[in-house]
Amino acid sequence: MTKYKTLDVEVEATQEIEDGTTLNIVGSKVEGGMAAIAGVKDLVSDTEQFQLDANYDNDFDLYDDMLKLDPELNGAVRAVSLSANDWMIDYTKGKNRKIRRAIKELVEERLDFDDILINAMRNLMVYGNDINKIVGTMGKGITDIQNLPVKQITIVDERSRFTADGATYPFVADEANPIINPAYYVLREQKYTQKAWANDEIWHLRIDYRSNWFTDTMGRKSYGVWGGSRFSSLKQAIRAKYNSLNNRISLEDSLTKQYITIHSDATSHIQDPGEQQERLSHIINKVGTLLGGLRGDQIPILPHYVEMHHIDLANTIPDNTGFLDSINADISAVMQVPRVAAGQERGSTFAATYNANIWSFQSIKRLQVVVATHAKELFSKHLEMLGITHTMSDIPHLVFNHLVDESPSEKMERATKGFNAGLLSLNEAREIVEMEATKDGDQRRNNTVQNRETRE
Repeated sequence: MTKYKTLDVEVEATQEIEDGTTLNIVGSKVEGGMAAIAGVKDLVSDTEQFQLDANYDNDFDLYDDMLKLDPELNGAVRAVSLSANDWMIDYTKGKNRKIRRAIKELVEERLDFDDILINAMRNLMVYGNDINKIVGTMGKGITDIQNLPVKQITIVDERSRFTADGATYPFVADEANPIINPAYYVLREQKYTQKAWANDEIWHLRIDYRSNWFTDTMGRKSYGVWGGSRFSSLKQAIRAKYNSLNNRISLEDSLTKQYITIHSDATSHIQDPGEQQERLSHIINKVGTLLGGLRGDQIPILPHYVEMHHIDLANTIPDNTGFLDSINADISAVMQVPRVAAGQERGSTFAATYNANIWSFQSIKRLQVVVATHAKELFSKHLEMLGITHTMSDIPHLVFNHLVDESPSEKMERATKGFNAGLLSLNEAREIVEMEATKDGDQRRNNTVQNRETRE
């Protein structure tokens, strides 16, 4: 339902003035344009703060704002993180029943492992890090994994001094002597709610960390400790993107004018010129107040002698579509996620989409390998706390399923290579290409004998 707001103007006096007095009342002086459009004011305010604010406690705060404000980034992160929900544990890699049973109980009964993996993938995309407190006791193993806010964590080495009440004092760690061996993970350092845990109580997933320099909230440098975020190379691009958007919004608002025509009826019976001017000022103030107080779902009702006009000059604004497309393409390239996957690209050919997907899958597979490797470390920690002797090769593997179906030729190639290398039996190879098993097909090829015969 359309709502209306009226202007109560009393008509007095008795002298005519020139008909058609025109006054511009909306623009820079009177709020109305942007303020009357639902949501735009907040958008502009948020993005302006994002562009100008250099007082983030650390880059992770900035990354949160980037993710919140930019749909391209949000779509890319969501597309990748959800790839982590298609997984399995290969228990055949477990050395014995005791190990297999322990890992099965951890994954299927104690932890919400699906949610842990999705969150880990997301945080690796956004922050380059995913930090968790391991909850459990010796003899009982891990009972829970508590995710910690990355932006509130500092990582220190043995130089950090902890007092009896748990407080720690900052120390100098510059490029000449950076933190390289994480000893403690500190939550909200130097705050009254500070907590600290030893390195072996933390499950820290990270990517691109080996040569990564990082400056924490205390101004300390670390090297090879923190993972590197893909967002770091997009900071200026996202700022430029929203600077362009805000400029366009402001320009459109300034070019879209509302003006009123005050007809002679308003002052036709006023004789004194001074009183005429007072009357006109009164009307102008009333109309300005009315328009400035309108909500987005309201339209004004004006007296018969006040006529409102609109001039829309938006077509004169230069088109910034090409610039925004360029920025979004940069986002896609850095995040290594096709714009199709983020719901942004339209009209792409099948071939282009397929090639982009293959490129993206390689990047996602790398993230999955990182997560799978750290999962193995978590499994090892659980077995250690249970007192089960093991090596890393004794532990079941976290396996992510294929992101895309293979073509028949790709399946044939994989089956053939696996069989020829002695890694697959004939029946296992036939299963890949969706062929029925044969009676004597469970034996694998003996490459040792084959190679000796070839040499002879």
